[in-house]
Amino acid sequence: MGNMLGHLSSSSTTAVFAAVIALVVWSGYFKRSAVGSIPGPPSPSWLYGHMIQLLLPRQYGDYEFKWQSLYGAVYRLQGCFGEDYLMVSDPLAMQSIINSPKFEHSSMLISARKLMFHHKSLIASKGENHRRLRTAFNPSFSAAEIRRYEPLMEKVAAELSKELEVLPVDLEVDILPLVGTATLGAISEVVFGCPTRDLGAEFVRITARMMRLASSQTKHSILRNAAGRHLPEWFWDLMTLLPNHAFDELRRGRHLAGEIGEKIVAEKIGNAKRGLESNNDVFSRLLGLDDNSDNKPKLSEEEVAANTSLMVIAGQDTTTNVLCFGLLQLARSPQLQEDLRREIHSSRVGSASVVYNNMPLLNALIKETLRLHPVLAMVERIALDDTVLPLSESITTSDGTRISQIPIQKGQVVSLAITSYQRLESLWGPDAHEFKPSRWIEGNVYKGDAGAIGPYANLLAFFGGERTCLGWRFALLEMQVIISELVAKFSFALPDGEPARMQGSALVAPVLEGGERGAILKVTRML
Repeated sequence: MGNMLGHLSSSSTTAVFAAVIALVVWSGYFKRSAVGSIPGPPSPSWLYGHMIQLLLPRQYGDYEFKWQSLYGAVYRLQGCFGEDYLMVSDPLAMQSIINSPKFEHSSMLISARKLMFHHKSLIASKGENHRRLRTAFNPSFSAAEIRRYEPLMEKVAAELSKELEVLPVDLEVDILPLVGTATLGAISEVVFGCPTRDLGAEFVRITARMMRLASSQTKHSILRNAAGRHLPEWFWDLMTLLPNHAFDELRRGRHLAGEIGEKIVAEKIGNAKRGLESNNDVFSRLLGLDDNSDNKPKLSEEEVAANTSLMVIAGQDTTTNVLCFGLLQLARSPQLQEDLRREIHSSRVGSASVVYNNMPLLNALIKETLRLHPVLAMVERIALDDTVLPLSESITTSDGTRISQIPIQKGQVVSLAITSYQRLESLWGPDAHEFKPSRWIEGNVYKGDAGAIGPYANLLAFFGGERTCLGWRFALLEMQVIISELVAKFSFALPDGEPARMQGSALVAPVLEGGERGAILKVTRML
């Protein structure tokens, strides 16, 4: 998400930042670090180091997975300007970084969140205020509450089915925008208590644009991000005030989301004063207006409205991408698809409702898709102080010393390599790079002893610690319901051309041959 501050295209912002980069490099900030003895591949460039290979490969992981196989779960890359950059997929080290107050997001990312979202939103908050907001939101996303949303999810999935039913037989369809409309519909109904059309076409368009800005990456933005992550937060707060088209669009999106959120909140409070029945949606609960509340607001009206864009952006794109990857994998395996269809039909025979958690193959498919295709592929942290990083397995330094912990200096950049962690052969077996849902049914998963580091199935697809995705149960239910509905009524096959590939840097999405986001499949109505 900090990538959005790499979109400094106007002459004024570019000139300012070029001067800052020169100053940072000249001052010798990127000096040799304490991790210099950690093995890693030779650097192809002082200017870019390995960052182009890491962040701009044709398919995500083209280089990263090779480096992991050669150097293990912790290795050193060269960042821009000769900076040491530590890649970490060791589970104990990741657990330590996630839970330690000595590692934090860069100041650049913190400013980016304030630019993209309201400063009072959950994602832009820190410390005690963040914990207070999470405490208010958590009951709305508990296991018991999520079960209440099933009828709404099933309604949204049925509408998606109708969209596909009217298409010509055996047509090649880009399913990504259709699935995206469905996931947005689910968020709108469950969180706001209103259909998507009430959010307005402009808001839907601009939030999609905001996500593209947040996840895009170029050679120039890589350089800016490398220097920018070490600059103070106040600098980035000032930079976002300079004239810039991308910044202007993000501000417009934040302002529009605020207006829509305020309107939704005002309507709910007005309806309550008139004695009208309230919806059992997340916003109503936060305002103390739903059936199960004690009529005491959990948050102020401003705080509830401030989270409008976060609920849409955090919930839509991520789930949409995982669903598309799951359908792509089903298209590659007709037998798996047929087995899943049989399980879905069996679950519906003689039953008024489907118990999605009692469908082993469906849930194995979802877990395996989240394992191999996590949308959040890597997360950067910066050490706020000197510290030590423990390892679950010792490593050998370049001078032949065996170490079980790594000294980390203040300012060191570390990358939590989530996709690599979820492909570690030492944890997931020698077939860790294969898509194999049966591993979850047979119990051949996760052999580590570092303890769970994610909220679901020892996966970090929803991250972990106090920054765990708030709506992870919501996302799982969406996947269960939508996949069940689609596979029961349609068969999916790969297109005649090259199928979508996994591409991105911090955020990963299915991408077509021309470079645009999409997932084209042959879709056939089942008789």
